[in-house]
Amino acid sequence: MTLITQIEDKGAVVAWSPIGEYADVIALGSKEKGGIGFDDYGGSLELYNLNITNEGGQSSPTLLGTLQTSTRFASIAWSTAAAASTTGIDGTNDNTVSGSSTGIIAGGLLDGTVNLWKPSSIMNELPDATLASVTLPNNNNSNDGNGSNAGAVSTLKFNPHPDSRHLLATGTSSGHVWMMDCTTPEKNVFSPGDQQSQQGGGKITKVAWNSQVSHILASSSANGTVVVWDTRQKKPWCELRVESNCPVSDMAWNPTQGLHMMTASEGGGGHLRLWDLRASTSMPLTSLEGHAGGVLSMDWCPHDDTLLMSCGNDNRTLVWDLYS
Repeated sequence: MTLITQIEDKGAVVAWSPIGEYADVIALGSKEKGGIGFDDYGGSLELYNLNITNEGGQSSPTLLGTLQTSTRFASIAWSTAAAASTTGIDGTNDNTVSGSSTGIIAGGLLDGTVNLWKPSSIMNELPDATLASVTLPNNNNSNDGNGSNAGAVSTLKFNPHPDSRHLLATGTSSGHVWMMDCTTPEKNVFSPGDQQSQQGGGKITKVAWNSQVSHILASSSANGTVVVWDTRQKKPWCELRVESNCPVSDMAWNPTQGLHMMTASEGGGGHLRLWDLRASTSMPLTSLEGHAGGVLSMDWCPHDDTLLMSCGNDNRTLVWDLYS
């Protein structure tokens, strides 16, 4: 492996632009503390061009634009949601750079808010960069009605299916799962289930939309469970008890088989488990054991469903052939 380029002094959550014309552009949401002591000095969202595909030769990353946020980031995602139309979710026609859509960036902040931004406006230093700022509903079941205490937005994910790209799934550190319709985000924050969708009180570590069915969503938790939600029926479809009292650090749907899922555990055993939901929701199909410590993250190759990559606390990145 070869280091191609780097950006110094940035502790951040990151997202790569899904827009082909801006394939070199990344978004960084600051995760490190901005000040000394107990004060929160806010955070920042920065867009960089990595300049790694320049025909004239590689150059250093270029800062394209920046804006300040009320607090630091816990998660970030970038969607092509606005790419299908020249009209943004705010009803304007200003969602393009050089006539080409740049999509929408969503940021999950530590104070329980989800912000939506137009990358084009950040790049062009326009004042309308913020499309919406939504505080997730109160997750402590108190009666003060102020919508606070949602906990940090620990994970978020745009629906990848063309007819549902406007849907954003979120998970919080207080253990709740919420969905947002980005066409009218201030009015459309709802639970995937009939009741407030709390997953055993553990932090939601990951949300993932099914690769084949647009209304199926999975959420993993620090309490060792994965819940698969049928958002059309507004109820859980099944629950996997992956490992007792051991956080599920990551999960992924098979890119071609909608009933196959891989889960990763933070425990010392470093287990990766493959589930066939047609066969069982209580016993995995098989387990992969290669990491000496817990698994930090993993991803299924979107181009070849036989390949899976995992990274662990043992400072190793492994690539698995699942069918050999």
